[in-house]
Amino acid sequence: MIGFLLSSGIAFARPLFDYDANGPMIFREGFNGGNCNGCEWIIAEGTIQLDTPEVFKNFLELKKPKGTVKFNSPGGNLLAGIKLGEMIRSAGLFTAVGKTVGEQSSFDTDTIKEQIPDGLRYKALEGICASACVYAFVGGVTRFAHKSKIGIHQFYDGKGLNEPLAKTASSIDRSVDQLLTGVLLEYVTRMGIDAKLISLASSVAPWQDIKWLSAQELVDLKIDNSETTFTTISVEPFGSAGSYIETVSRSVYYSFRHRVYCKGNANTPYMALLSSPNLNDASGLKDSIGQILEQSSIVLIGDKAEYVFPIRLAALDISKDGGSQTVQASALIVGATMADIQAANRLELRSENLSRQLGNLAFWLSFNLLGDRRKIGIASRSCLR
Repeated sequence: MIGFLLSSGIAFARPLFDYDANGPMIFREGFNGGNCNGCEWIIAEGTIQLDTPEVFKNFLELKKPKGTVKFNSPGGNLLAGIKLGEMIRSAGLFTAVGKTVGEQSSFDTDTIKEQIPDGLRYKALEGICASACVYAFVGGVTRFAHKSKIGIHQFYDGKGLNEPLAKTASSIDRSVDQLLTGVLLEYVTRMGIDAKLISLASSVAPWQDIKWLSAQELVDLKIDNSETTFTTISVEPFGSAGSYIETVSRSVYYSFRHRVYCKGNANTPYMALLSSPNLNDASGLKDSIGQILEQSSIVLIGDKAEYVFPIRLAALDISKDGGSQTVQASALIVGATMADIQAANRLELRSENLSRQLGNLAFWLSFNLLGDRRKIGIASRSCLR
């Protein structure tokens, strides 16, 4: 059934939003009641039609929404999908895949508060983005596609699909096909997507099963560009004889310099965090980092085991240089040694007491140790004095 299912059993209950993606694409504001990155989003569910870009334009002008466009769509009109992607990019929006089920908000019936009904399996909320939806999806400035169900195939004329062996294509049809291919190649390249996406899609005939891209393919084709990246560790000198190792993380929300060093001897390892300098709210970030370091433990994750150590906040400050501000923090890893760190692949901050917002930030403060492990040994022999 296209439309909404009504909840029952409670008098005056607000309608349950559970849209059939086979209907025309609609746009709504969605939220889950939390206070975090990703707690608000734009619902984009249904089949992309010729007028979908105009519907989206009106939605943007009326609602001025925030967050990520979350798609649940089997596809639709190819050119409308490209136009929708162009609009998403122009608006500077992110994209993701997922179905939203919830109740109409009491303050706005076009705003949906996510509420998973009893008995509805979580798998049912995963959503899909296939065919023309993929080209709308890649319009996102940042695209959260990892482990999402994203499917591709050739573009096609619906009339020919009913009789795939019928000789219905004219020379004009062939010309239009080549024109569309050129448009697609130019578009995905401009969106920062690997052009191999087009050749991969062209290898799947419309009467064949749709090709669902693997998690690795989504990253390799740059459809997903949301993963946090870390530079390989480097050894940097400090003072007259000391040194520290450093890796730089870059992600959607934050960029940090992560450092590990020892003071006095290799049995006193410290971790340090330095934010990027172009901050809108350095004071707020400082307070949040302080709460995380005071409430968390550090987990050293190796190939075969994890080891948990308490941490003790050593320093927390805001460094000012001209008009820029950098939050700097350091903490002693109590009971660990530099050898323990050399055996780890990742240092992760964990706590069960953090709010959702602080928990998200703790994830971005955690970091991987990539590259030559011997560099950590060099730092352990050159402790700061």
